[in-house]
Parts: sequence; C-alpha cells; structure tokens
Amino acid sequence: MKDSDGFVSNIFKKPLKSVIHKAEEGVSSAAVQIEKLRDQRFCIGITGLSQSGKSTFITSLINQLQQHEAANLPGFSPVLTDRLLGVKIHPLDAPELPQFPYEAAYRGLTNSQPQWPASTVDISGCLLELRLENTASRLNPFRRQQFSLYLEIRDYPGEWLLDLPLREMSYARWCAQCSAQYTQPPRVELLGDLLDDLQHIDPLSEVDETHLQALHQRYVHFLNACKRNHLSLIQPGRFLLSGQIEDTEILCFVPLLNCGDYNAGQLNSAPKNSYYKVCQRRYQRYIKELVEPFYKKFFSRIDRQLVLVDIISALNAGPEYIDDMRQALANITDSFAYGRRHKLLQLFSPKIDKVIFAATKIDQVLSEDHEAVRQLLAVIVKQAYRNAQHEGIHPICEATAAVRSSKEIKHENQQGISGFGVEGTPIGYIHPRIPNRIPEGDEWRPFQEWKIPPLNPPKGISYQNNDAIPHIRIDSVLNALIGDKCI
Repeated sequence: MKDSDGFVSNIFKKPLKSVIHKAEEGVSSAAVQIEKLRDQRFCIGITGLSQSGKSTFITSLINQLQQHEAANLPGFSPVLTDRLLGVKIHPLDAPELPQFPYEAAYRGLTNSQPQWPASTVDISGCLLELRLENTASRLNPFRRQQFSLYLEIRDYPGEWLLDLPLREMSYARWCAQCSAQYTQPPRVELLGDLLDDLQHIDPLSEVDETHLQALHQRYVHFLNACKRNHLSLIQPGRFLLSGQIEDTEILCFVPLLNCGDYNAGQLNSAPKNSYYKVCQRRYQRYIKELVEPFYKKFFSRIDRQLVLVDIISALNAGPEYIDDMRQALANITDSFAYGRRHKLLQLFSPKIDKVIFAATKIDQVLSEDHEAVRQLLAVIVKQAYRNAQHEGIHPICEATAAVRSSKEIKHENQQGISGFGVEGTPIGYIHPRIPNRIPEGDEWRPFQEWKIPPLNPPKGISYQNNDAIPHIRIDSVLNALIGDKCI
C-alpha cells in the first residue's frame, strides 16, 4: 500500500522495525537484506576530522534532496533528468541510534540570527527514502515505473574515527608513537610542563591513583588544546567526547613516554600495580569495550564513505598542521575495509566500495581558487588514496561548501570575500592565491600571515517557505555518492 505521495505506507513499517531490532541482536532481517541485494538500500558514513563540518554537511545534504525542485542541483543526474519524485525522512531501524537532528539544525540556519548546527558529540543517523522514476528499458517492458531507494546516513564524532588505528596498536607502541610526536612542534609547546612530568614517570613503579588522575586531566586539557589549534591526529578521541560510558575508570590512563628505556620482557614482568600495567589494562579495556564495538556495530556496516577535510584551515595554520592532517588521514583509511565484493558476501562482511574525499568550506576562498583547493586535497590525501586504490577502489576528490556563507566582491581592483562575522556584522577580506600543491619554504609566509575570519551562516533563508540552503557543489558530491544507485 502507498500513500498519496507514492511512498510505502507506515502501516507496513511497524512490524519491520521489530524484525530489524532482532537483526541488531544477531538475527538477519530478510526485508533489509533483500533491499541490499536489489541495490535499493545502502549505508553512507559521513566522516571526517574534527571541525570539518559534518553536521552542517548532513543538514545541507538532506535539505537539498528534500527541496530538490528549488535547490540548485544540476550536477545530480536524477534531478537533471526529472526522475527524483520526492524524498522523505524515516527513523533508522536501529533503536539504539538516535535520529539525526535535522529539523533543529535547519531551524538554526534560518533564524533571524543564523547559527551553525551543533557539533557531533555522539552517534546518530537517519533513513532517507528517495522516490525515483525508473529509466526506460526496452529489454524489460514489465519494469516498474517507480521505485524507492533507501539511503541510510550515519553520523559520528570525528574524534572517534581517530581511535580506529588503535585496534592494531599495543599500549607500548602507542606510548612510543606519543613519545615521538610530543617532542616535535607544535605539540611540544602545547604540552608545556606536562611533557616533563610524563617523561619522568617510572613505568615499573607503583601507581599513585591520585597522581594518575591529575595527569589524565592535564592530558585531556592538552588534547583539547590540540583540537583548538587545528591539529588532526588526536588520540584517544573519547577523552574529548566520551559518549555514554558507565565506568569512567576506563578513561583514566596516559601515555608513559619513557617506556622505550625498557625492553619488552621488563615491561611484561612489571608489577600488576605499576603505572605500566594499570595504564595498559585500561588502554586494552578502552579498545575492547569502546573502540571495537563502535567498529563492529556501527562503522563496519558502511557501504560508502565520505571523508570531509578542512584543508583551508590547515593551510592557514602552517606546514606542521598539513603534515599532521596527512598522517591522520593515512591512519584512518588503513582502518577502512575497502574493496568490491559479491553482494551475497557483503550481507555478512560488508566492504566500502566507494570513497569520496571532499574539501569543505570552500566559500572561504574565491571561486577561481576552488579547483586549486581540490587539487591540493588530492596531494594531501595521496597516501590514503593509494591505500584505497590498492584494494580496487578508485576514490574521488571534490571541493564543496555545504552552506555558502560568502559573496565575492571587488575592493581596490582586487577580488575579495564578504560575509557576516560572528556578531552578525559585515566583514570582508582578501586572501592569497590558493596553491594546487603543498607550499615549500617562503611559499608558506602569505598563508601564515592570513587570518581567516570565521563566517556566520547567510541571512534570509526561510524555514516557513522551506528554502533550499545555498551551497557549492553539493550536487557533484551527491552524484559521486549515489548517482549510480539511482538508475
């Protein structure tokens, strides 16, 4: 049975929810599996590094699809060919997964004083039903004229993504990685006195819980400083956004920076109440009870991956931040299960079959530099790109702005950017030309002298009139993600 809009009636969805709930407990849902086999349902993971604009991007993506008749989507083939008939939002058939707060985010963007959507602090998701007209087929005259494509969107904190490489890393190895990182700028400056304190803990000595808790709090403060300063490789991610955790003791550990002074035998035979053994046990629990369940129950179900990257902020911050971003992206893509598989195998062991890297917030620079941003992204993610390509996947690089917050102006014969600042007051600036490769030597100077003023969302988007959010190249990202599934 279908309603007046042509969508499947909700009457038939209630019993399906209970079936899918059982699937979450280990019993397969026949209906969902059949949809996947017929290519009518698939899952997209919207991911990225911290502050890359995930919540804003998802809000805009849903808005563009719902308002496709008014939205500017010439690069999305179903809209270009008038085959997209309608879009509805449904809750995900996973009771433990909260609904993505689209309405609240859209209302915030349409206020008299527009506000950006709140940052992602926990997992969420939604199910989009795209009603499509079938393409003509002479070979199959009985083919249905219309069909529904179910697009499952999953959102999660970027901080959690950086924990995935820890699944393959022992506590001692993580300590060694931290020891190498923390003596290099800019982390060495951000650590301050904490570096010396972490270096002087004897891993084999008896743990002082009060002292360990104090060190942990200072370490969390340091990780927050890394985030504020646009560093990308921040671990453990749950130290910043813990999510729902009953036993917070699992978080109370720190890297012991002089573990390298001892061999494996000495560390393995350390007393049970030593700093090393206590921190190691909590680190292992952290992996087992937080990271692994997130990967198995949430992340591993993703069929296609969109990785958002705020390249412009990293370019503005300097060479150390670009290198840090490049390393973070290489690390996390090692955790993705790339590769094409037969559909029957994907039901039981899904693998990501497409990945799109997208540079975000390109409305901060002139349109003539948008292509340079995309090319710079390709250079920065080169190692991650190779990892995916090795498994038979051909990743795509894009450049986009989920919400276009600026206009281009001319000032003293120079092109510039104008928009609204944090207080809602008009601002404008002229920026250096964006390179299509990573700068070297003195080429960095213009970017380190350029301070990007934060832009507020544009004014005048009407909630009552269901206005489409202005954007840049969301249609191209949509076509890369799901264009082939809409045929």
